[in-house]
Amino acid sequence: MFDISQHPYFEEYTDENTGVKSYILKEKVARLQLNYYFCDMGLTYDCKYLWFKCIDYPAQNHHLGVMSMDPENPFIRNFPHASMNTSQPNVIPGTHDAIIAINHEIFRVDIEGNITKILEVPEEIISGRRIDQISTHLNINCDGELIIMDMRIGGRTYIATGNIKTGEVKLIHKFARYYDHAMFSPVDPKLFLIDQDWEIDGNTGERFDIDQRMWLMDTEGTRLENVLPNNWFRHNDSIICHDFWSKDGWLCWPDFLGDVYEYNIHTKELNSVWKHRMCHVHTNDRKLWVGDDSPYKWNQRPCRTVFFDRESGKEIDIFSAMPKPNFRYGGEVYHLDPHPCFTPDGEYIISMTTVKGGEVDIAFTPTEPLLKLCREKGIKAD
Repeated sequence: MFDISQHPYFEEYTDENTGVKSYILKEKVARLQLNYYFCDMGLTYDCKYLWFKCIDYPAQNHHLGVMSMDPENPFIRNFPHASMNTSQPNVIPGTHDAIIAINHEIFRVDIEGNITKILEVPEEIISGRRIDQISTHLNINCDGELIIMDMRIGGRTYIATGNIKTGEVKLIHKFARYYDHAMFSPVDPKLFLIDQDWEIDGNTGERFDIDQRMWLMDTEGTRLENVLPNNWFRHNDSIICHDFWSKDGWLCWPDFLGDVYEYNIHTKELNSVWKHRMCHVHTNDRKLWVGDDSPYKWNQRPCRTVFFDRESGKEIDIFSAMPKPNFRYGGEVYHLDPHPCFTPDGEYIISMTTVKGGEVDIAFTPTEPLLKLCREKGIKAD
């Protein structure tokens, strides 16, 4: 594992309120450098390279950047030709390559910037219509063979899989309304989570809210199961959002009106884990958690990134007072939320931070000293 404190591209930062030490990326190849979405992973699974998103105002499309995490052999590059106008990028497990979507095609990009097409959505599905996205997360199943594709084409949602090896696209189901955020189970290669989302009618401007957020489907098209059938979005004092899988196959999410939860899809066991209203949360092992509180309230108060130790029940701020991004588009277009997440080995937390005067930067926070500080100086979460 790399030692972030020795990496020449990072500078040390200590939160003045909690003493938590982080390391902020100072080397730039673009005006804005963004970490991947919290449930995706920009760090390769061997932790040797960090992929990130680049953007320069007033551009709307992101393109890829990559950095060596080896302090003795550092480099940082950006690839404007690897530009994304649909879908979040991801990393292909077992490789150093990233995966991106451009219009109706999916590509892999290596650390030298070489780009190779994996597959394309056939015209019989597109039928000449506008493509908004072909996959929210470009998420790959635990067998390493299939990409889950929640395509948004002509105002409709098409669920399909794309085979990385053969390029075959297999249509599973069509929805008349908006579903997205499809993610494979980390332990079942055929099972995936998909979310119902709000949408605005492109002709009338009318907004349609979520009814039931979380659904389970399979690649054979034999399953469409509502995870919490008694939970109606914005009713039952509940707003479930930003759900994801833990490494052992439990569903996890924050409730914007309540706590952070975990759920066993087999036994239906539902547990409140963290009594804190969060926006995004992440965990690998369901023991250590991290979240942001809350970029949705940036107009009213600074945002915090918070670490939680389930064993002790204590939490501590990683960044206790992040100002609103000073960038013109803020979270509206460029999506500058902190999005904290653990690295694959759990040794670091990656997040976005604005502690340097509202500038948007990528930060790494070591987990072991953070846990020690949490248990010594942290406060009870309840």
